[in-house]
Amino acid sequence: MKTLTLVTTLAILACAALAQERDARFFDGAFFRDRDSLNMQKQLRLDSLQDTMDQISSSLNTAIDRLSDTIEEQVEASLPLRLRTTEEARESPEGYEGLEAISGTFGEGIDDGLRTHFSGDLDGERVEGPSFEEASPEPDEEVEFTEDVDSTPTFSYRPSFPFSPFNPFGNPWRRPGTGLFDFMNRRPAWWKGPNVCVEREEIDEGKDLDSSIKEGEESTASGSTLVFSVGNMQVTSCTETRNRYTCTSRISRRGIHKTVVVTHKCCHGYVREGAGCSKVELKSMPETLEEIGSNDFLTLVKTAGMTEMLDQNVTLFVPTNEAMQEFMVEMEVENELETEGVKGDRSYNEVFPALRAPIENKGMVMAHATEGVLYASDLRDEQVLPSMMEGATLRINTYSTQPPAATVNCARMVSVNQHSTHGVVHSIDKVLQPVTKSLAELITSDPQFSILYQLVENAGLLDMLREPGQLTLFAPTDDAFRSLSAPVLEALLANDACVDAIVKNHILPNVICSAAVQGKARTINLLEEFLMLERNEEDELFVEDDVKVVARDVMGTNGVMHVVNKPVMPGAAQNVVEVIRGHNLTRFLDMLEAADMLSELSGLKDVTVFAPSNRAIESLPEGALEEIMSDKDKLRDLLNYHITTSSLTASDIANNHIATTRADLPLRVNLYNRSPLLAGLVRETGHRYMRLTAGCSRISTLDSRACGAVVHVVERLLTPPKPTVLDNLEADEDFSIFTKMIHDTGLNETLSGEGPFTVLAPSNHVFNALPDFELRELMGDRDMQEKLVKQHVLKEHLCCAGINPNTWFFMDHKRPLEGPPIHLRRTIAGRIMAGSARITHCSAPSKNGLVHTINHLLLDVNPNSRQDRTRTPIFSAPGLEILFG
Repeated sequence: MKTLTLVTTLAILACAALAQERDARFFDGAFFRDRDSLNMQKQLRLDSLQDTMDQISSSLNTAIDRLSDTIEEQVEASLPLRLRTTEEARESPEGYEGLEAISGTFGEGIDDGLRTHFSGDLDGERVEGPSFEEASPEPDEEVEFTEDVDSTPTFSYRPSFPFSPFNPFGNPWRRPGTGLFDFMNRRPAWWKGPNVCVEREEIDEGKDLDSSIKEGEESTASGSTLVFSVGNMQVTSCTETRNRYTCTSRISRRGIHKTVVVTHKCCHGYVREGAGCSKVELKSMPETLEEIGSNDFLTLVKTAGMTEMLDQNVTLFVPTNEAMQEFMVEMEVENELETEGVKGDRSYNEVFPALRAPIENKGMVMAHATEGVLYASDLRDEQVLPSMMEGATLRINTYSTQPPAATVNCARMVSVNQHSTHGVVHSIDKVLQPVTKSLAELITSDPQFSILYQLVENAGLLDMLREPGQLTLFAPTDDAFRSLSAPVLEALLANDACVDAIVKNHILPNVICSAAVQGKARTINLLEEFLMLERNEEDELFVEDDVKVVARDVMGTNGVMHVVNKPVMPGAAQNVVEVIRGHNLTRFLDMLEAADMLSELSGLKDVTVFAPSNRAIESLPEGALEEIMSDKDKLRDLLNYHITTSSLTASDIANNHIATTRADLPLRVNLYNRSPLLAGLVRETGHRYMRLTAGCSRISTLDSRACGAVVHVVERLLTPPKPTVLDNLEADEDFSIFTKMIHDTGLNETLSGEGPFTVLAPSNHVFNALPDFELRELMGDRDMQEKLVKQHVLKEHLCCAGINPNTWFFMDHKRPLEGPPIHLRRTIAGRIMAGSARITHCSAPSKNGLVHTINHLLLDVNPNSRQDRTRTPIFSAPGLEILFG
């Protein structure tokens, strides 16, 4: 009523205001004659307002540009001369090192897998289920793309809808740049000015490939447009960086996909400054090399007779004079050692330069060059370029260290973008060796890695080290492996179960050059576990505190190899019994020992052990443990039910996962969302939102890796399941009335099916507590019995451990086979409720579900009080209803 009164009052006030402004002609015949004149005057007023807003926008834009330039100048002034881009820095006599600093100049994002380590960092684990992608139908015929793709976003607007100050955001057709805040983000379109070159790349992706663009999806990148019609789709998104403006168009036509990338950047000889591209003074390549202090490399080029290469369009990665001098010293020392014939007595640091054997001058020069002009903004992480030496490659890596680092074949770039008439020069701190071998070829061709080669082959990972990729290999020599105890080494060479874990612990899925490690850093290996890397004050590099890197940055075509002085032994190399003992699961170990299974368990490969905690075993009913331990065969069957026949890590678990155990019985693993409101909203759910159960026992500790095994700790002893929920009901006399109803209504076949089901079973006591006339009426009414049974059966596997506490904000309802949803919750006192009934006993699982005992019927069977009830929605959030209505 109050709302109606308020609306009425506002309407009256509006009418009064209009009446004061209304022209008297509106009430006579002249209204229609003068309407066009009034519209014209209104349009003129709005046009005047639009012009005023455009002037304000232009003034603000100019002011913002001036402020931006002032900030840039102040930042520039705060940098060392060698990092400045001003003319004064170029002419500085104090050792000029290049036009641009490395930080912030590289093209595409950094994904190095490396993270700076801080004390107190904690790493959680994630549980993810499988994802499914629906395949697109095959097109009837080939489709050819003929249309051109505009390189800039396009906007459709209606000129007849000018800016409205009363609704700046409401008109979807307004032209861009006229919103209340649009002008604050508007910057000059430098890429439309002079001296800008445009590159176009088309990528034919073929038929029905998985694409991150779905029909109807809008791009969130700045400057994006969407053109959509039935069977056809085009999405264009544009991004701007300091040195380039790139528009990516993804086009789909009847099942055929292609991507068009249009890049705008300053032409060669011009650099981005302010709102445009400014010309720089270009010199010949020899003059440029002399100017930046790379005379030694220039001398090498001349000695090799390669000066004509400097007249081509080329990108050079040029070692500094210091780098050239250090390289020559290394070669002199190597020649002295060869001459003296003391190979057998060399130290590690004297041996491994042989991995980088010198080559003739011409090949060395070509190993530092690639065809074409590639500025820093054209380079991206894990980009592999062909060098001018046939068969050799150049790998670019960028690292988000402090300060940021960029490398080519693990040589750090110390300055970039030295312009030249026919190319560009990037300075590096090492001499590059030609990279022609894969990581697999590096270890197979060198006899000092024979043990590593054998272990890699036994683990089935040799093909991974041979194929294209981006890997880091920590490579122990044969002498390093011999530092292990004889029994451990013999077990590894005999293809022990630990081989796979040990080899994977030495391989990283990212290229980590030594230049990326400043202080402490950590990265992920193929076991999905962290490895700690550290560079100390003496510039020594260590892995996991005590494993020393004795030769760094040996490049392969698919990654980098670091030679270490001993194996990096993972925790996963421990025996499974040692892992169980490490968790102090003494009661479980006692059971294994009583069953004579300790040695048997130690020799198993590719298994998962669900190990009960001490509390789980100690909470068994009095005398139950003694009874179990007295029968060795039954004890072995029980323990084998806790061991699956395949490795099952947290990332492998999806809800209702069925694992096969060594007892030849299925074990059901479930995931329950601890925050049901977030179900479906949080795409990457961490363990803090999930509860995992195995056989309805809560898993309290996940993914303790062992040699050939995974150990999870459960909080209840697992019980081998009965065949079906119907068998469970029939075996208990307390459910005889409910079981008879199931048979009488023909639902016994349903409950003997695959499931899963959760039966909320009322005991005979519940039925006997009904008035006699209600029970007689119920037992004679088959339809009512069927409704009652279906109301008490949930079509899902709901363990008591998966029932969440009740919250005011959200209520968790479950759908039965028939009837209204049932509110399942856990009270503050810890009691478990199903609707108005209390679950008095939680059962052990059957193969197709569960039977929980309840103390009340969930259906009113009184024939005198039956009525249609309002169905509770499957999703119920009272908190949201109160907040939002």
